[in-house]
Amino acid sequence: CLFLTFSRGGWLLSLPVGCLTVALLRGRRATLAMLGVLLLCLALLLPVAGTQRLTSLLNLEQGTTFRRVELWKAAWKMIQDHPITGIGLDNFLYRYPDYMSPAAWEEPNLSHPHNIVLDFWTRLGIGGLFVAAGLMLAFFRAALTLYRGLPEGDERAIILGWVASVVAMLAHGMVDRLRADCGLQAE
Repeated sequence: CLFLTFSRGGWLLSLPVGCLTVALLRGRRATLAMLGVLLLCLALLLPVAGTQRLTSLLNLEQGTTFRRVELWKAAWKMIQDHPITGIGLDNFLYRYPDYMSPAAWEEPNLSHPHNIVLDFWTRLGIGGLFVAAGLMLAFFRAALTLYRGLPEGDERAIILGWVASVVAMLAHGMVDRLRADCGLQAE
């Protein structure tokens, strides 16, 4: 499923971070094995490293990465103007054109800043950011306590998968957002 999304954030961030999380929680041997697998995957990507799809990620003057950075700058300007209350739920689409850089004219109708921290802050203000951080801390504290207290088996594996998926979601959330309107689909 991840392969079919063509999400570079998913391929280059979520997948490795999720796998590494599983390995770190499983122990030293699993971590070393996963690092080896990730290095092998990196080596296998070398033949396509020069392709437009990957090299465009490094271009800060045009393309997706350029537009993403301009979007983050605009979101930061919104935050500077509304740090306490944010701009409100689902108002990014309507407020973004006021903050959009003229160089980012190709995508004026964006409904979120493609960054989980900026998204929470622009929607809910600084309080929303603290609530989100508190929820994540509570999740990890509870999940890791439960994981460590369970014997090997299916339940422990499920908790491990949940922890890894949330870590992967947060990693991906730094450069994009998953939406839940039709299941979890990368935008």
